[in-house]
Amino acid sequence: MSTSRQRLIGWSLALGGILVAVFSQRIVFPGLERLLGIETIVGRENVVYQPDGSYVFTNPGAMSRWIMAVAGVGLIVAFTGAFLLFRARRERRGSHAHASA
Repeated sequence: MSTSRQRLIGWSLALGGILVAVFSQRIVFPGLERLLGIETIVGRENVVYQPDGSYVFTNPGAMSRWIMAVAGVGLIVAFTGAFLLFRARRERRGSHAHASA
C-alpha cells in the first residue's frame, strides 16, 4: 500500500474513531435504542412503560456498559488509525534514508 493511501486511511480511522468515542452516548441513545430497541439495551425487566406510551429505563449499569462498549470500539479504531499513521511516517523516513545513502 502506498504511503499516501496509508496516511489517508490512518487519518480517516483516527478521526472516525475519535468521533465515535466522543459521541458514543448519542450513538447508543437514541441511535441504537431505536435500532435495537430499549428492551435489548437495558433488559426487558428494566423498562417501565407509562400510560402515555413513553417509557422509563431503570438500569443505569446496562446503559453505561453499552456507552462504554461503543466508546471502546471507537478508541480501538482511533488507535488503529494512529498506528497506520505511525507506520506510514516510519516507512517514509526509511525510504528517504535509503535515497540519500
